[in-house]
Amino acid sequence: MTEQAIIKQIGKPAEIDFRKPKAIGSAGFYLKSFKAKNPESENLKLDSKCNFEKRTNGILLRANYSNKLTAIPIPKESIIGITITRGKETIDPFFVSPMWILLKLGVSKLYARYFKILISEYSIDQMELNLKTAEYEMDFIANGYLFERQQSFFENLNYENKLKTIIKAST
Repeated sequence: MTEQAIIKQIGKPAEIDFRKPKAIGSAGFYLKSFKAKNPESENLKLDSKCNFEKRTNGILLRANYSNKLTAIPIPKESIIGITITRGKETIDPFFVSPMWILLKLGVSKLYARYFKILISEYSIDQMELNLKTAEYEMDFIANGYLFERQQSFFENLNYENKLKTIIKAST
């Protein structure tokens, strides 16, 4: 699909405001489920590496599978719902580890988790994303460490009534 065809359907890429910078693209997701309601619609391969790009009238899904690039424009009106699910988090630092000390000092777990010594001190399951549109239903997964940035990206799309966030309980 050409850039001109994409611009006709969902507009130009979002402008960057240097005073209040916000992400205009998502990090990488892997496609785990794809259902097209129309048989002639574009079909994506499972396990494609996917990114979303913010446009003025919707979002653009870019998929890459074995260096075959595919772009699917998704107009704002056709989006039924976006559900982003945070994976289950396990926090179990051992006594006097750097992570334990930082947590006791009141540092956010989002920063303290990078100072773990043992793998068992902190883990987070993968995050999941479900996107339902008038034409498609797709499920994606990504690294759980990326959840906060992805949540921020999807909140900045300003689809409040279409966006749902689920956070699984921590242990």
